[in-house]
Amino acid sequence: MCVKFEGRVFKDKRAWVVEVPALDIVTQGTSKKNAYAMIKEAIELLVDARDFNIEITPMADNKFFVRAKKDQDDRYLVALLLKQQRAKYGLSTSAVAQRLGITKHAYAQYEQARSLPSITKIEEFVYAMSRNAHVVVNVFEEPKAA
Repeated sequence: MCVKFEGRVFKDKRAWVVEVPALDIVTQGTSKKNAYAMIKEAIELLVDARDFNIEITPMADNKFFVRAKKDQDDRYLVALLLKQQRAKYGLSTSAVAQRLGITKHAYAQYEQARSLPSITKIEEFVYAMSRNAHVVVNVFEEPKAA
């Protein structure tokens, strides 16, 4: 599985603003290149896992994708998504677990990046946090090297 989050970068007066809405992260830079470096650093600092790195892939219309450099690190990005969304709605892990009908321990495994939930589970988790939340997670199967 390869989890990618979409972001956008745009010029706002003197700075380049860069954001990844699903991760609820916004920062800025003095140039577009610097803005990409700032969002990369922000995500890596928030994940705070040894040897975790992301890559930024610029796309058309000032959009880009963020993904973990190593596929096995997808769990860290998903954990960050869950923590950021939960914080955004002011919920405790116990409250989310209760809404899901599971134990706090079971849910915490995902936020601690010990397990990688399926896309269906991620959608359930985000929906449990806010019935109005709309987070799109695209999963791509990367072609295997020949």
